[in-house]
Amino acid sequence: MAASCDYQSEKNSATSMTSEQFKAIILRHQPAMQRMAESLLHNEADAEDAVQEAVIQLWQQREGLDKVTGTEAYCIAIVKRRCIDLLRKRHVTLPVDEHLCDPPPDDTEESYEKALSMVRRLPPQQQQAILMKYEELQSSEEIARRLHISLPNLYTTLSRAYTTLRELLRKENE
Repeated sequence: MAASCDYQSEKNSATSMTSEQFKAIILRHQPAMQRMAESLLHNEADAEDAVQEAVIQLWQQREGLDKVTGTEAYCIAIVKRRCIDLLRKRHVTLPVDEHLCDPPPDDTEESYEKALSMVRRLPPQQQQAILMKYEELQSSEEIARRLHISLPNLYTTLSRAYTTLRELLRKENE
């Protein structure tokens, strides 16, 4: 119940988030952010750097932070992106799902239709976001604008769509 009250106080501080309020949010979510960074980077110092870069980004975006419905998930997502950026700079790749490593099928048109039929099974907003991203090659900012949602909400929408698509693919391959 206390977390709910904290969330409401975070949410109500809409336009004038003080440095104390920001600090409280970061201190509450920092352990989870650190765990995420360490699990991806396997190096405590690099993990601390990634978390620090994420905190800087969050500070720069603090005025919009009150609109985020899940601040912990949002903070962790930013840390994850920072970690991936660090790994890319080192030319390290993360392990991927084994089905993604399978060679592409011979008939790309059939594969395209199969993928499109899976996308059509998504909820409307997820479906639109995926199609705008991969069919229309729209930027995240443009997709968020066209769907009338915030950028963090778009990332959540896409993440949920990817999760659903992975599950549909797993079920189909069973």
